[in-house]
Amino acid sequence: MSHKEPTIDEWKELFEVSRMLKELAPWKWMEDSESFGVENPETGEVGYGCIMGAMGEVFGLIVYLGSEGLAVFEKIQSGNMTMEDEDIFASQKCLAVTFDDREMLDNKDLATIKSLGLKFRGRQAWPCFRSHLPGFLPWHLTGEEARFLALAIRWAMNVAEKLRENPLALNPQKKGSYLVGYIVTDDGKPTWHEEWRKPVPFTAKPVSLSIDELRLAKIKKNSQKSEHTWEVEFFYAPFVIHEGERPFYPYIALYSVHNNRYVVNFCLSSLTDYETRFLENFLELLEKIKMFPKTMMIRKQAVYDFFKPIADVLGISLKKVKHLPAFEDARVSLINNMAQ
Repeated sequence: MSHKEPTIDEWKELFEVSRMLKELAPWKWMEDSESFGVENPETGEVGYGCIMGAMGEVFGLIVYLGSEGLAVFEKIQSGNMTMEDEDIFASQKCLAVTFDDREMLDNKDLATIKSLGLKFRGRQAWPCFRSHLPGFLPWHLTGEEARFLALAIRWAMNVAEKLRENPLALNPQKKGSYLVGYIVTDDGKPTWHEEWRKPVPFTAKPVSLSIDELRLAKIKKNSQKSEHTWEVEFFYAPFVIHEGERPFYPYIALYSVHNNRYVVNFCLSSLTDYETRFLENFLELLEKIKMFPKTMMIRKQAVYDFFKPIADVLGISLKKVKHLPAFEDARVSLINNMAQ
């Protein structure tokens, strides 16, 4: 994706359609769970939108990007992920427009509004546009994102009008399908078309570790297997690091002893290169202490997949569990210490 910022014309279009959305106020008759699709004509990717505001708290539109974004939305809708989930703030892949108070906008937002000669007054009157990507702080839109969000808002208003006339308009013809709007250009004139589509199933990127078998064999030969059980988890820190083009949430690997809740080690990384950093950190830890656990308790499938090839060589038993009590204590302590 291009990192080029929106042009003046792209900003004007986005603010204009946002004004129209606010005037329409579809949250008066739409629920947050009523979702629909819109195809990005530049990439072919489908975004899945939902109108926010039925609860009277946050008003706007969220467009979850592709099957990855939709998977998080469906977890939220099913209750498998809640706002209390410690990783939800850094897991979403979506574009959003919300109508906020002035103090919720930053200097860049206000400068854009001023440059366009726009004025807003009152509570929840100021449009705020953000891009959410896994592992990164919500950030300002690129030109490509602004164009797609403006298009998605237009389709959202189209869908809202359909629902106002027919409350059953979004009832799927087939289970798991979404009403998707897409643009077709006929004789140089773009027009909306729609069809029911089933999303492409989301498949998480498989863990791809480059493991030095000789190094692992040496670790096994020079180390003892302890009787301890370790709890292991990967998670996002609730603070950001301002490096590169976009601030990111550090991704942390944390190891703690199950019985006495002793913190064995931790490692920080960005999401983009965590596999290499976590692997090297773990192997260096084993080489240093010359010991590895008999069992590792793990909650997330991705963490299980990460350690499986290592555990197979070292003879470590991996145990999937729902709760990691030692980790929870260690996480709170670690984050508190980092915040000081």
